[in-house]
Amino acid sequence: MPFPLPRGPRRRILGGVKRFIISTFASFFYAGYFPFAPATFASLVWLAVYLFVPGGGWLVHPIVVVCTVPVAVYFAHQGEKFWGTDASRIVIDEFVGMQVTLLAIEPSLLMGGIGFVLFRVFDIVKPFPAGRAQRLHGGLGVVTDDVAAGVYGRLILLAIAYIIHR
Repeated sequence: MPFPLPRGPRRRILGGVKRFIISTFASFFYAGYFPFAPATFASLVWLAVYLFVPGGGWLVHPIVVVCTVPVAVYFAHQGEKFWGTDASRIVIDEFVGMQVTLLAIEPSLLMGGIGFVLFRVFDIVKPFPAGRAQRLHGGLGVVTDDVAAGVYGRLILLAIAYIIHR
């Protein structure tokens, strides 16, 4: 641990702050606490921000996606320490998967909706190698399978976009 926590009451306070920060990001601002289908709910929250917050398109800028992946791996790994292996509360990986699916695509209700459905289908079905990626250790396994699902969703989404805009 690079910065050990002090002993005594300060340790409890700093430990609580650390747990708060990790649970906030690992659960994607508490979307992971949704009582049923938290991953789908977190994906819908991400989609709503992408579509309806002015300037939401920056979420799928390639540089933002590249920077988000290691952050998601870290928070997923730390979240596993609190909640267990690939716990349903850890939904930061859905954030990354949706980013990959809609990478560099301008926000639109049609493409966002199709991308959402494709990502969720591939995330649930986990075709090869997404299912194997989940076996990787810690946060890397949590995030990598969603990146793979996002890549599958993106490929199909690009084919659909090509057909629609032909």
